[in-house]
Amino acid sequence: MNPGKAIGNKAMILLPVMWILLIFIFNVSFTDSSVIGLILLILGYFTGDLLLLPKIGNAVSTMGDFFFSFIIIWAFLKILGYNEAFVPSLITSLAVAAGEWFYHKWLVKHRISSEA
Repeated sequence: MNPGKAIGNKAMILLPVMWILLIFIFNVSFTDSSVIGLILLILGYFTGDLLLLPKIGNAVSTMGDFFFSFIIIWAFLKILGYNEAFVPSLITSLAVAAGEWFYHKWLVKHRISSEA
């Protein structure tokens, strides 16, 4: 599997979710939501998709993505000075995890690693 294609497909799922929810619903700036999204994209790909998914499968990996996304989004919203961070982090992380479920299925199908 071409890592560029895998990261590109992950970005096509992750970044629009971040932009739609954080910008349009929770009034987070485009720059802030993009930075958080890129951090999730890179860290999530290398830790979750390359290391964890092949070993623990789709369901547990998706739960891990939810908790990882929640912590990263919450922490960065707090660091960036947003007072309300819990609800935006929770809702955005749920949407990210839903997208990750399907992304993992695609990733496993196109690269022999484990069963989803």
